[in-house]
Amino acid sequence: MLTNSIPKLLQEANEVKQALAAIGAGLPPEISAAGMEARVTELEAVIGELDAVNADRTRLVNLKRDKAEAASDYIVQSRAVVKGIFGADSSEYDMVGGTRASERSRPKKKDDGTE
Repeated sequence: MLTNSIPKLLQEANEVKQALAAIGAGLPPEISAAGMEARVTELEAVIGELDAVNADRTRLVNLKRDKAEAASDYIVQSRAVVKGIFGADSSEYDMVGGTRASERSRPKKKDDGTE
């Protein structure tokens, strides 16, 4: 029986381990407090490994976000410098991904129905 909560499962396993230790005699050899202890220890070891992997993943996700923000900022700065040096309508500004001033669409006047 697998419960939804690992802490609850570990608590239940420890309770069963104590009960098995108290019962002792009369149980088949494959069911024992030592067997339960071994399974709890294995589960706790895997939980520890998983926590370490999750912490490392979180660190890498944060690092990726920081590096992406830095790259995005550098793109914006690069375009601003190229625009400042060569102008908003230059081919150099177009080369770094800017939209040349002459290629921008002009806003259209709305016809409000009055003449």
